[in-house]
Amino acid sequence: MITAFASPSTYVQGDQLLQHAARYIAPFGDHGLLIADDIVWQLIGEQFYQYLTADGLEIEHISFNGESSPEEIERIQGIGEQKDAKFVIALGGGKTNDTTKAVGDRLHVPVVIVPTLASNDSPCTRLSVIYSANGEFLKYQFYDKNPDLVLVDSSVIAGAPVRFLIDGIADALSTNVEAQTVARARATTLLPLQTDQTAAGIALAEKCEELLFKYTDQAVAAAQDHVVTPALSHIIEANILLSGVGAESSGLAAAHSFQNGLTALSGDVHKLSHGQKVSFGTLVNLVLEGATDDQFRRYLEFEAALGLPTTLADLHLENVSDEDLLKVATLTTQKGETIHNMGFPVTPRDVLAAIKATDSLSRKMQGLA
Repeated sequence: MITAFASPSTYVQGDQLLQHAARYIAPFGDHGLLIADDIVWQLIGEQFYQYLTADGLEIEHISFNGESSPEEIERIQGIGEQKDAKFVIALGGGKTNDTTKAVGDRLHVPVVIVPTLASNDSPCTRLSVIYSANGEFLKYQFYDKNPDLVLVDSSVIAGAPVRFLIDGIADALSTNVEAQTVARARATTLLPLQTDQTAAGIALAEKCEELLFKYTDQAVAAAQDHVVTPALSHIIEANILLSGVGAESSGLAAAHSFQNGLTALSGDVHKLSHGQKVSFGTLVNLVLEGATDDQFRRYLEFEAALGLPTTLADLHLENVSDEDLLKVATLTTQKGETIHNMGFPVTPRDVLAAIKATDSLSRKMQGLA
């Protein structure tokens, strides 16, 4: 058995951290690129730029066009080569992060991720999701290492709309559910070379879930008022660090495959975030593996209290046909999907049954049936 564990080289989180970011970045060199879209630039990017330059760094601001596409990666790579950039900084959300990782990999320079949201766990991972210039999914791009530095300013996260924090909580909630599934199945992780879980990886997934159940109510209340509290700090760490490293080093199963399977459909379901789709997928994962009523209810009540999707109606699929659900189930079980980490053969028929049973049980337990 070969086990593996991966994480960012350094993770730093704190209130008003952007004001002091240069001290963490300066060891990489004295000049680099700062990649941010126009909205993020206006909100905090220009101020962050001023902090960095006032502390002696030479920074080239690159306006990100919004899509982590091969064309955008090549464009920014060209600028980095021309400027002889010693590091690249992502300031923004998932697609900014993914593009910056790809550029750093091509330039062979350190990658610094500065997330502005805690809506997903992409900042800490060694992969990018690559899309076409018009937004169609192309592939997952894996790298030899995780980002060199992740800087998380808690006040920036607190300043964002609370719905983004809740999206991240939904994504993080799946981490331990899927990690435990992978552990029971003795399946492999997301890391290269088909490696097995380490005790460290599974421990981080478990700690992620522990923090979510302890501090979510307090954290959401703080985020609604845009203030930083210890509870919010715990949830930011769970959403970004523990979920990212825990999932990558412990593996995924049915919850994320279901989210991917929804791309078989068109319509309002795609107005929902990644985390919202995964939240229903977490319940599907539990049904597929034969969780008890009490286990299912624990996660259902947690998600329902946050207003996350727990029924097909919540996914805007209240009138979906069995034929369309079978399309979702077929895509969910395509070759290479992580649902094959369940530890037993899973067919489209199995997934169709689990989706319908999840919807029915969820409605019954909530008095909606």
